[in-house]
This record gives sequence, C-alpha cells and structure tokens, in this order.
Amino acid sequence: MAKFSKKVTNLLSGQVPEFVLSDHPKFLEFLKAYYTFMESAELGISESQSTDGILLETETGQSNNLLLDASRLGSEATQIDTGDKILQEQSSYGKFTFGEIIKGQTSNAEASILQEDLSSNRLIISAQDKFIDGETIVGLSSGASGIAGRYKPNPVQSIQDLLNFRDPDKVIQYFLSQFRNEFLNTIPEDLADGVNKRELIKRINSLYRTKGTAKGHELFFRLLFGINSEVFYPREQMLRVSDGEFTFNKILRCITPIGDNGLLIGRQITGETSGATAMVENVTRFNIGDELVSEFLLGDDSIVGTFQVGEKIRGTATDTDDLYIKSTITGIPGTFTITNDGSFSKTTDTVELIGGGLGSLCQVNSIGQGPITSFYINAAGTQYQIGDQLVFNNANTDGGGAIAEVAVVNGAIAGESSTGYDHIIFEEATSRNDINPGDKIVLESGLGDITDIRLIDGGTGYKTTPTVSITSTNGVNAEIYPYGDEIGKLLEIKIAETGRSHETAPTPPTVSIPQSIIVLLANGSYVVGETVTGGSSGSTGVVIGWDNTRGLLRLKSVSGTFTGHEVLTGSTSGTTGLMAKTDPAVSTVDVVSVATSEGRYISEDGHLSETTMKIQDSLYFQDFSYVIKVGRTIDEWRDAFKKTMHPAGFYFTGQVNIESRINSKMRMPVIGRVTGVSASPFLSILNTLFGSVFGRRLGTNTDGTTQRANALLGVPGDVVQSAKSPFSTTTRDVTLSTVPISFRFQFKPFYNFRTVNTNFGSVYAGPKLKGFDKRFQGVMNTSAMNWARVAELKAIGTNTPADGTDIQYGDLSTIAKTYITMPVEILVPQGRFSNTQRKFDSNVSKFDSSV
Repeated sequence: MAKFSKKVTNLLSGQVPEFVLSDHPKFLEFLKAYYTFMESAELGISESQSTDGILLETETGQSNNLLLDASRLGSEATQIDTGDKILQEQSSYGKFTFGEIIKGQTSNAEASILQEDLSSNRLIISAQDKFIDGETIVGLSSGASGIAGRYKPNPVQSIQDLLNFRDPDKVIQYFLSQFRNEFLNTIPEDLADGVNKRELIKRINSLYRTKGTAKGHELFFRLLFGINSEVFYPREQMLRVSDGEFTFNKILRCITPIGDNGLLIGRQITGETSGATAMVENVTRFNIGDELVSEFLLGDDSIVGTFQVGEKIRGTATDTDDLYIKSTITGIPGTFTITNDGSFSKTTDTVELIGGGLGSLCQVNSIGQGPITSFYINAAGTQYQIGDQLVFNNANTDGGGAIAEVAVVNGAIAGESSTGYDHIIFEEATSRNDINPGDKIVLESGLGDITDIRLIDGGTGYKTTPTVSITSTNGVNAEIYPYGDEIGKLLEIKIAETGRSHETAPTPPTVSIPQSIIVLLANGSYVVGETVTGGSSGSTGVVIGWDNTRGLLRLKSVSGTFTGHEVLTGSTSGTTGLMAKTDPAVSTVDVVSVATSEGRYISEDGHLSETTMKIQDSLYFQDFSYVIKVGRTIDEWRDAFKKTMHPAGFYFTGQVNIESRINSKMRMPVIGRVTGVSASPFLSILNTLFGSVFGRRLGTNTDGTTQRANALLGVPGDVVQSAKSPFSTTTRDVTLSTVPISFRFQFKPFYNFRTVNTNFGSVYAGPKLKGFDKRFQGVMNTSAMNWARVAELKAIGTNTPADGTDIQYGDLSTIAKTYITMPVEILVPQGRFSNTQRKFDSNVSKFDSSV
C-alpha cells in the first residue's frame, strides 16, 4: 500500500484555505473523491471463488439468484452492494466487498477495495504495487479469494513513482518483468520457492562473477531448485607423474617440563641460550622409560636460528601471561652418514643405536640393486662337464638375466704359496683371439668336480641373490652360492622412533647394522638367537637368520671384525662353517636438537597402485571437464546452466544425486477437510503388528531346500529391531525347474543298398564297389585274382541286415565298402642310362638292398 504521506487525499485538509473548509465542505469532499479516483489502481483478478447464493424458482429451470437492491446506504446516501447475492451463514467464503482489505498470500501486500467488477475480472483498489502476478489474494472480511493478474497503477502514483521504476524494490510487477528480461535473461522464470526476484535482480551480479566456479554452480542450483548441489572435477582423479603430496615434519623433543607445555600450541617458543625461535604447531606427550617426553611439531618456515641440545626453551600460553612455560631440549638422532654400503642388507633389518640414549628405533629404509659378480663353490660335486649351464631361480629377487656355465672341472694348478682360491692362468698374449681369454691351466682327468664358474652375464636388478642349480647330463651334488658386491647395498636408514637423551655419553651413539656372511662347508644349521664366534678374530654376533640354500648367515649386535677364512662356530647348535665373504655396512649418526622426520605421503594421487586414479582421456578425465551432482535430471537444467554458468571451452555432464532427493517424511492420515478422518502415528504400528509377510524365496530341487507348506499364505509380521526374516533359509517358496531338452533330427538317406536306405556312412579307406568293375580287367591281367576271390567278398558298413553277406553282382553299382586287396607292382630304377626298371620280386632288388 502506498505510503500515507504520498496520498493527496490525506493532505487536502491541510492544503486548502480556511474559508474553503468552513464555507465549502462539499467542494472539499469533491476534491477528496476526485483524488481518491485518481489514486486508485486496477488489479486483474481471475479464478475468483464464486458463491452459491439463494436460487429462485423458475418454470424453465434457469439458475437465478436472489439479489439485493442494496444492503445499506453510504455516507452520501449511495446504495451499497447493489446486486449482491444473499449467502447462507455457513458459507466458508464470499464475494469481495467494498471497503474490505485484500492481502496477497505470497507478497503479503495489502490494499482496500474501492470497487469490485468481477464481471470484467478486475478490482479497483487503493494504490499497492507490491502484488505479484499469479499469487493468491484473499479478502480479509469476506474470505473470497482469487488469482492476482496485471496491476495497472493510477496516473498520480505513476508520476510520483517515476524515478522509483529504476529500483527493483519499488517498481511495479509489470516493470519488474522488464528488469528480469534485462538482467535475468538466461535464468528460468520458475525459481525455487522463497526466492525474492526483487532481491535477486539487485544481487545477480554476484552470481555472474562466480561463473565457472564451484561456488557459483552451487548458488545457481539453490536458486533454481532450492537444493544443494556438488561439483566434481575428474582431474582430481587423474593420474599424473609425481603428483603425490609428500611432506616432512620438523620435531623437537623436551624433558623436565615446567608448566603445561600443551598450552604452547600455536605459540612461539624461544631457546634461552641460542635465542632461536619457532612456532609450535602441535605438542604430543608420552613416556620413554621413567621420563615424560614432550614432542613439539614446529613450523618449518618459522624456525629462526639453531636450538641447542640441553638448553631450555620457553614460551607463554597468552600474550598477557607473567610466567614462562619451560622445557629442556633432549638430543635425538639426526642424519645417518653411510661410509660403506655393504651388501645383502634387507629393508626389514633393525638398526641399533648403542650409546647413552633410550627408546630409539631405526630401520633400513632402502637398499640397492646390482648384478651377480662371483660364485662360491660349497660342494664341487662329480661327473660335471665344462659348459654345463647354471640355472638361476630369480623368484623374489627383483632381478634376472644372469647367465653362467661350468668353466673348469677336475681341478686346476694353483699357486704354490696361495692360501686362497687363485689359479695359474694364461697370460694375455698367449690367449689372444681365444673366445675365453685368461683361461686357467686345468687337469685333463679327474672326477668331474667343479673347479670354477665362468660368469657370462651378471644380470641386473638383484636385491637378493638367486638360488642356483646346474643342468648336467651326469653331474650331481654340486652347491653353488652366487654373490654380488652391489646386491642389497645399504642406501638409507630411517628413524621410526627418535627416543631421548642421546646426548648422554657415550655420544654420538654407535650404529649397529646387521651383517651378512657367506659360509661354506657348514656342518649343520645355525639357530636364530645363538651367538656365533670367529675362530681367529674372536669376533661375535647374534644370529638373526640362516639360509642354507644360499649359505647366507645374518648376524646382529656384531662385536669386532670377522677376518680371513676363519671358522664360525654357533654357541648353541655347535654348527661350524668357513667364512668365505662378508661386506658389512657401516654408518654414523649425529645428535641434534631438531630433526626432520621421515617423509610421508599425505595422499596417494601419484601412485600407480591407487585404484581411484584414472589415466587421462580426451573427454571425461581431463583438465577441462566437470560433473554437476544434483537431485534433478540434466534435462531440467542443462540449457539454463549452459547459458548462465557454463564457461566456454569446458565439458560438463550431470549426475543425479539420488540421496539428496530422499523424502524421509512419514505420510499418515490426518484431519481432512473433506473426509474428517483423524488418525495418529499409532496406526502405523498397528499396521505392522497385524500385517502379514509373504515369502518369495527362490530355490531349486537340487539346492538342498524344501518347498514350504502353504507358500502362498503370509505369516505374521515381525516388529523386532533385528529385522530377521521369519522364513527358514532351508525352505523355499518358489521352485525353479528346468525343462528337459530333446532334439529330433530328420536323416536324409545316404544311399540305397538292396532296397534298404542307409543313413550312415563308414570310416573306411579303400575302393568302393561302384568302382571295382572299372579296375577288374586291369587287375586280372597282372595278378592272380580270379572270380573265386571275388565270391569271398562280404558287404560291410551299411548298417543294414545285409552286412556280412556275400557281395551280389547288383551291389557293384553302389558306393558300399568291402574288404579287398588290390594287387600292385612296385618298380625301382636300376641306375642305368636306359632307365630300365626292375621289380622287388626279382632276385636282384630287395628292400634292404644297397645296390
């Protein structure tokens, strides 16, 4: 409704001269009526609820209502409500009446009726431009209702509001549509319930600015459907090289806290001696031994200076605290420096730190790969020959490609003073152009025992040595152990737990790495946990593994240095063996105040093993595609979305988000306007209590189930929360049966034999009876065959009663088979220029003849 101050009718009494008020009151009333007319507006109305009224009796059956001449007189003795129907008191609604207030059910706008003209589908009302086209309006007095149509303002209001037409909040509904066409051209007319189009027009620029973003897409679907949406970018699941997120943490450990150092999270700490500072991201507290340890996670970019081991750090919980929270820095392992990478390490090896610290736990993190470089002969065997091939079992070694063969058997000439395995070999000049340069001088006779192995190709990628067997015709009992200098070399040691107090003497701690030794001629098996002692050096170590197929002994807590080819003796098992080769890994570590933790992936986006990642394609999995997940089909919003929010150059598709459309409301009978039926949720429980459950379990005659009796009848429902089926799993309600399949074939007769059709042939290689007469004369000229022999022939393979009977003359016209030997002559050349041939039955040529 227009503001009171803007109505001329409300201002007339104060604008006319005093004498007009006193001498010409009728003129003032005229002016008020005139401006009331000028300030009125027209509101289109449709679908107005009509009333029944009181019908008059007619002879022709016409529906005529009893109408009023007038219900009352107005202030100017004007008849009011002339022609209105007379209604019954129980009528729930009536007709719009003069002077009543109407209210829009959507806009809540109100106006007074100055004149009703329902026959022309309009109401003349006081100025009110906030009615919405299409909303329902209701008369507050009469209860009449209708649908608002186009609003036509009056001339006075149009002049007053001319400048307001540029403001969406003040413009009339008709002009508001022009705003929509201008600023919301690509947005559908029908939006979600509760969307204020006047507010939307003013703020639509914010939506356009977010075009192409996930936030913009979510806002668009909130406007369109009033539901949440989700934007998924397939590029987030696209496999890229080195795309995994890898991070390191900076940690500092302290003991003997003063105050609650957990309050230092998000605060700055300072070293009292060094003056170094850092921001604390997190604090974790735990016990190592009898000491409470606090681990500070520091922001990497926030560390300024170098904290010192043993100094106190301090900080405050708030800027206004007058006491410091303090702790003492304890030493932790820092960087491992590998001085000898050794061989045969494993990633499961535990590395010990021997010193004054407590609670540390380190492990071999990575090892290297390499080829086979040499062999050790544990048993020479017998009956082997030079050239016998070695077979490598590369299972679980990560490597392959090794090739070797037996190079020397029966022994070789060794140096007189040699204590090792050296042999005398040819000098380079004496073996020039030999396929095996540097061959040894070997003995010509012996038992065929293997003396040496020639390595043709060491292979690649071995992390542990393969097992070896030998392909030989007669050789047995040889045992060969391969070795590689780079196989299992130590590359990196990781710290799983840093412990505490590593600054305590002896410091820095000694790094003890498991050692591997190739042992020959072992007379038993070493036992895990026993101590092995070197016969010459006196060095000791604790057994952590023994692999007799590779001759590999693994020790931890090694004390001393094993030397030469000394004998290794197990303290518990008594096993002895000769040490052939060892190359222990050696490393050192420093003690620091702030250490870098082992790096870790915080995502697996770049891992080939990640099943959610996909390879890029040309459409869906690429950088310029996205998926809209919303609870509506794409046909409902595709066009509007493409025009409004979709950025050029991108590909999008829709996915119906079913779960966002689930309606969990319980629909129950309620008090009805028509039926008058009343119900409560208790009835739904009764439905469950007195309902029936029908079984439809499918089964077969061979699946172990039996047909349930009365399968067509239901059983009482079960209201137990377990939702257990009321039917046994060993019964079935419906039986699935198989129909036997039969085949019928119509056979075409293969041939007719003695007036009987035969449907089958026979597997036979030889002449047919039909062709026998063609060869008969020729056969008789060169053989002893006669008619008596022909009489001995029998019919075969016809599958008729004639099988086994004598051949008749008429049978010679059929394709039937028979047993018959055709006489033939075999001629061979005599090797003469005349090309004369002779037969095998001559006395000269024989099958085994060499002439």
